Amino acid sequence: RAGGDRAVMEYARRLDGLAGGPLTLPAGAIRSGREAADERLLSALRASKKRIEAFHRRQSIRPFSYRDDCGSMGLKVVPLRRVGVYVPGGSADYMSTVLMACVPATVAGVREIAMCTPGREGRVPDGILAAADICGVKEIHPVGGAQAVAAMAFGTESIPKVQKIVGPGGAVVSAAKLLVRNDCEIDFLAGPSEVLVIADESADPELVASDMLAQLEHDPLARAVLVTTSSELLEQARDELVRQVGRAGRSGIARKSSDKGAVFVLAGSLEEAIEFSNEYAPEHLLIDVKRPERVLGKVESAGSVFIGRYSTVAFGDYCSGTNHILPTKGAAATRSSLSVYDFLKIIPFQSISAQGAVRLSGVVDTLARAEGLPAHADAALLRARRAKR
Repeated sequence: RAGGDRAVMEYARRLDGLAGGPLTLPAGAIRSGREAADERLLSALRASKKRIEAFHRRQSIRPFSYRDDCGSMGLKVVPLRRVGVYVPGGSADYMSTVLMACVPATVAGVREIAMCTPGREGRVPDGILAAADICGVKEIHPVGGAQAVAAMAFGTESIPKVQKIVGPGGAVVSAAKLLVRNDCEIDFLAGPSEVLVIADESADPELVASDMLAQLEHDPLARAVLVTTSSELLEQARDELVRQVGRAGRSGIARKSSDKGAVFVLAGSLEEAIEFSNEYAPEHLLIDVKRPERVLGKVESAGSVFIGRYSTVAFGDYCSGTNHILPTKGAAATRSSLSVYDFLKIIPFQSISAQGAVRLSGVVDTLARAEGLPAHADAALLRARRAKR
């Protein structure tokens, strides 16, 4: 908070290898990143953005107003002016997270998006830059970790303060978001990744295991839970997961996470499996049973739901259109996925008529004096007296 750019640079040098370069990328660097990206990658990013945009444009809170015998009342919907987007780095280039965070902000009408992402020796990967450029992001800071969160929350010479910070991160980023939330709004704490699969005897163990592995490869602390009514499927899926982990591209991470994070639960009935899932409130819920649409109606707590054997979680992670920034660790019991609503303020308004002032003043007088707030009562009665002149 006190050190500004100097403190950010020091931590960026020490932790991210930023070697004295600027804290804000020039516009040419963003454009160059897009130009250097593979055309097939650019095409996939555009296709993904189009679907994410189509889904999020259907999310709306409509302003309204109405009149009654006391005046007019209503709601005004206003987008946030400036938000910060955190895009994690580390072992992967999360260009999809750029889309998931920036598209709903843009749809909501946010005017300024400041993006922070840890550079590698001061350089942001081309895929990240390409995704940002496709989303129209013009402000990118090659800074990660707690120092990025602090810079966006408090503001520095190079990184102006934002109103809200969104985006997932590791334990350090999550801790930093908790520490700054009295100074800057945050979305929620996301991570590590988790999936819960509800399956019956009709499920394909190879498909079930593939979705479990897809989450386990994210992080050594990731969780993948199978809840099934079939003991045969449970054993088959467990064996299949072992086989798939052995040939996985990120087998080191997957092996660590599967040792502790792969859980297999035998349920006495489908209703018991649903109850277990609602208590767990998973980030991703995959329903692979004979009539999955019937289960959806009983789901009360989940970050995002994937219905039927063809609806792999990977589609939601990249391009079905739903958002992949989701609540974890049971937070889905009370919190929804990142959406357009996260970037909007709802402002109620009222315009009381002279007749309304007379009608309402008696109600205020009675209630305010009962609460021991006579100045409230007097303010209402004064309006009523003026209205009668």
